[in-house]
Amino acid sequence: MPAVPRRRARARPPVSLPEPPWRATPRGRGQARPPLSRQIIVEAALRVLDRDGLDGLSMHRVAQEVGTGAASLYWHVRNKDELLQLLSERLYDEVVLPRPNPARWRAQLRAVARQLRDVAHRHPDSARITLGRLPSGPTLARFSEWLFELLAPLGVPDRQIAYFADLLNLYVGAFAFEESLGLASPTGEDLPFEQIVAMLRTYLLSLPGERFPYVQRAIDDLFAGGHDERFAFGLDLLLRGLSTYARPARPARRRRRPT
Repeated sequence: MPAVPRRRARARPPVSLPEPPWRATPRGRGQARPPLSRQIIVEAALRVLDRDGLDGLSMHRVAQEVGTGAASLYWHVRNKDELLQLLSERLYDEVVLPRPNPARWRAQLRAVARQLRDVAHRHPDSARITLGRLPSGPTLARFSEWLFELLAPLGVPDRQIAYFADLLNLYVGAFAFEESLGLASPTGEDLPFEQIVAMLRTYLLSLPGERFPYVQRAIDDLFAGGHDERFAFGLDLLLRGLSTYARPARPARRRRRPT
């Protein structure tokens, strides 16, 4: 009688068993971490800034945000100062520069200035980062080239265009930074804005009118206008000053025909 061939037993699929609770999970197991890059680190730093403010921004917290150790960040960012520099340039990337139109230079500069202020409003404490730091790399080149394309056709000298770029950033940054602080009470107490203004107004009106006639005459103007109106006024002053450097193009001289 011929031998009956034996069937091979099918291999059972491996069963994943849990590790004992006293055994630490080895590194590298669990959810895979996304590869780090400079952009990922900067975006994580922006989230930490929005959540914890500048005082709460640290390399350790940024590392926690991306799920790694602080030492891993230093492969992509030299130190915290460089991270703040990169973060300031990331904030400028939110500004959309219109196509330069010298015929509308005032309107375009106002629009860009408002965008810069809006960025500061969206990211509290960001004004503290931009103050004292110049844009560098592609950000510096992009903004500078746009400003020269806008103002050079008006005859504004290159030096004045360069100075104005610095002054505009300084004005917007300082204004936004002061907005973020709020109005400090002269008593040191945490008082509503309206109450602080009422205190100052009452004091000024109590002074001798013959000694401070202009102050009392302009008492309403001293405390008039909100942040938007005062920001627009300061920006208008800058643009009026800049316009004095414009040199209108001279008409071409007609050549005399020989007699």
